[in-house]
Amino acid sequence: MMNTVWDGLKETRDNSGHILFIEEDHFIFPNAYRNLQALARLKPQKCPDCYAANLAPSDVKSRGEGWESLIAERMGNVGYSFNRTVWRKIHKKAREFCFFDDYNWDITMWATVYPSFGGPVYTLRGPRTSAVHFGKCGLHQGRGERSACIDNGEFNIDVDDIDKVRNIKPQWNVHVYENQPGYKAGFKGWGGWADQRDLQLCLAFAHLYHTAESTSS
Repeated sequence: MMNTVWDGLKETRDNSGHILFIEEDHFIFPNAYRNLQALARLKPQKCPDCYAANLAPSDVKSRGEGWESLIAERMGNVGYSFNRTVWRKIHKKAREFCFFDDYNWDITMWATVYPSFGGPVYTLRGPRTSAVHFGKCGLHQGRGERSACIDNGEFNIDVDDIDKVRNIKPQWNVHVYENQPGYKAGFKGWGGWADQRDLQLCLAFAHLYHTAESTSS
C-alpha cells in the first residue's frame, strides 16, 4: 500500500508532505484532519527529532492523557502520518521488512525498520485521541485453546464536542515518553510470513515503481 501511494499513484507520487494512513478498523474523529495539519506544522519546531505525527496514542486502549501538552512517544499504528523523507528511509529497508517472519506489518516495522534509524523514533500527537482502533483480533492474539479471539462487531465510541474541533494548542510544551515497552530490535516475530512466494512478492512491490530509476542509474 505504501509503495503504491508514495511512488505509484499520480495524485500522490510527487507529494512531499505528510500522508495519513488509516485502516478499515480505524475510526477517525471529526477533528482529525485539522489536528493533523496542526501537528505537521508544529513538529519541526516542537519536536525536531519526531519522524511522524499520530492521531492516537501508541497504546490502542488509551484515549489520551487529557493534559495541556503535546506528547512525543514511539510511533503508533493508528492514524500515523509522515512525509516523503521518512518514506525514503523506510523504503531503504524493504528487504529487511519483507524477510522478517511476522504477519503483522506494524510489528515488523518496530522490530526491523525503526531500529535502523539510529535512535528513538518518536511521533508527535495531542493529549486526546482523534482516531480509534475498534477491531479486536489479530494473528498474534487469542491463539490459546481457551482464549480464542472473538470480535462481535460492537461499535461504541463516544465523540464529544471537543472532538469536533481542532484541540491542538501551539503554545503547549512537549512531554516525552522515553523507554516505552513494546516490540524492538531482537524480537523474532510471531510467524506467519515465511512462504517464499510472499517474501518475493513483497520485495517485488518494493521495486515495482523504482525499476526505471535503477535502469537509468
